[in-house]
Amino acid sequence: MIKLSIIIVNYNTFNMTCECLRDIYASTWDFDFEVILVDNASVECNPEKFKVAFPLISLIKSSENCGFARGNNLGIAVAKGEYLLILNSDTVNLSKGIASSVAYMDTHKQEADLGGVGCRLLSPDGSTQISAFNYRVGLTSTFLANSIVSFIAAKFGFAKYRDLDYVLEMQDKEHAVQAMLGAFMLLRRDVIEKTKPLDPDFFMYYEEFEWCYRINDSGFRLMYIPYTSITHIGGGTSSSLVKAENTNKQNYLSILLLIFKQRGYLGLFLFNLLFIINFITNSIIVKFRSKSLQNSHKRMLSGTFYSLTKQKFLLKYFKPSFASSLFPFKLAIIEGLEHMPAVSSLGVHTEIK
Repeated sequence: MIKLSIIIVNYNTFNMTCECLRDIYASTWDFDFEVILVDNASVECNPEKFKVAFPLISLIKSSENCGFARGNNLGIAVAKGEYLLILNSDTVNLSKGIASSVAYMDTHKQEADLGGVGCRLLSPDGSTQISAFNYRVGLTSTFLANSIVSFIAAKFGFAKYRDLDYVLEMQDKEHAVQAMLGAFMLLRRDVIEKTKPLDPDFFMYYEEFEWCYRINDSGFRLMYIPYTSITHIGGGTSSSLVKAENTNKQNYLSILLLIFKQRGYLGLFLFNLLFIINFITNSIIVKFRSKSLQNSHKRMLSGTFYSLTKQKFLLKYFKPSFASSLFPFKLAIIEGLEHMPAVSSLGVHTEIK
């Protein structure tokens, strides 16, 4: 069996993806690996150009831009490695980070509950990105988003994750995490087989969080190791997937879907209730905060309110179960449903399972 399968999804980032691939093939690892490149119906150039430049890759050409989850699932379905690495196309300086992460998994192979590992992500300027998360996005984090609740919780030492100093401190420690960024996720093949791959109901944002929660809930640990790193340029994939002004909307659509997946119909009702309470409370208190916090508050309110106006489509076409819909919860599709009488007119394909 091949030791490692590296899965990369590309959408209109040809030059950036080539840099990532050059970095991989310049590495001198002492284990066998394969690279599976999934092109999500890019329009900037013929994806066959990848095959010409890198003949060793396995190229999968999707007929549509099916998003991060479905794109990676296409690669997962054909991967042959003992370990599978979900890797963003906007990453470089990969050699040591990948080698150390594989070595970590090999060294701890006797630990049956070890599901996967993530390493430190660095920005191009060398600063550490926040990529290891010790909390879950959902009802609790929404409750703590209330300014009064947050203030009280901080006084009693709860919700440390809202303290930036604490969060940055944890990026320097090896520890088990609730979630890690999908820019770099090294997982055991058998863990994916037991827990299922990414939920194709997600289009972009928070799909890796839902996956990590599901892996944790199945009894597996996800570890973060800070002593090795890769460089994550950031924004390389998202900037071309969604126009800048729609990024916030897609982000909050995915948060809504995440809560629905985790907490079901009751959770969705409670999220609506918490939003109303937070809106009233925070709208008053935020007037006395800094300009940056006011702007952040406005983005949060705008995004959340937008997602809640679209939850009728979530309730109609999706369920809390895995892979419940024929199409992902994608901004363009959801807005298109406002004017389309039936899902069949969308031209979407059967879900990936």
